[in-house]
Amino acid sequence: MTEQEIQALIDASLNSFKTEISSEFTKANQGLAASVTKEIKKLQAPQPTANESVEPSTDKLTLRALEQQLTDLKTQLADKDKETITAKRSSAVSQVIANSKALSPATLQKVFLLDNAERIIEENGKWFVNQGDTVSTLEEALTSYLSSEDGKAFVPASGVRGSDAQETKVTPVDPNQKLKAADALFESFSV
Repeated sequence: MTEQEIQALIDASLNSFKTEISSEFTKANQGLAASVTKEIKKLQAPQPTANESVEPSTDKLTLRALEQQLTDLKTQLADKDKETITAKRSSAVSQVIANSKALSPATLQKVFLLDNAERIIEENGKWFVNQGDTVSTLEEALTSYLSSEDGKAFVPASGVRGSDAQETKVTPVDPNQKLKAADALFESFSV
């Protein structure tokens, strides 16, 4: 969803909520007005000014309460939007990490999101990382991170031992000749 669609959805929800609250408020106040009128007729005491001063403050408190509820609802909707975006971002990063076959994917995801969470944006279903002057895809940013000093810890080791070593295997001189026990033992420990 685009930002405009989300905003339109929020506005529509708020308008329907506001209309519903207004109608319930009107219904509640109609009954209140009738009961207050009956009470005033019954009492006909010399203190109607006290009842009048209580009535407007009750209306103001109710209006304030409704305004507070509306503010709380807007805050809740904004929080839910943030949670949704965070969940979608986390899912996208998780998918990219799974495709990279990196070690400790959960730890890598936490570290990568810790460094880049605020810079990861979605546009038309694709995820990008805004790195200051440049914008790269999420896959490119993860590959770049895995090639950095911090990211090398998550790259699987190669099958060769040592930094410049090349893997060698002992093969018998004559393929028809069977290995001796000493050669077999040596071969089992060298692999």
